Amino acid sequence: MKHLLVLVLSALTASVVFAQPYTADRHLARKVPCQACHVTGDTSVPVRKQNCLACHQSYEVVAQKTKDLKPNPHFNHYGERDCSTCHSGHKPSVTSCNQCHKFDLKTP
Repeated sequence: MKHLLVLVLSALTASVVFAQPYTADRHLARKVPCQACHVTGDTSVPVRKQNCLACHQSYEVVAQKTKDLKPNPHFNHYGERDCSTCHSGHKPSVTSCNQCHKFDLKTP
């Protein structure tokens, strides 16, 4: 029984280590509490860009951080999109540009 428990715990630990973290996981790892994004405390309400920019400063600052990506997803023909267009807190994020284009961008 003890051996089985060790195997199960090892498998769970391995899946956590190798799983692609969601945006919320990345924030929690940096000690950012849920309320920093969900300012009303209501997790059923989508997080809006102004909540993101409370910590990430401005869309221009974010675009500067991704300036070496080709193309820069934060400097595009749509302008300042809502962050949740691509970034999802509790599910895999998407590269919304790929609805029309085929870019090799990884969206955290």
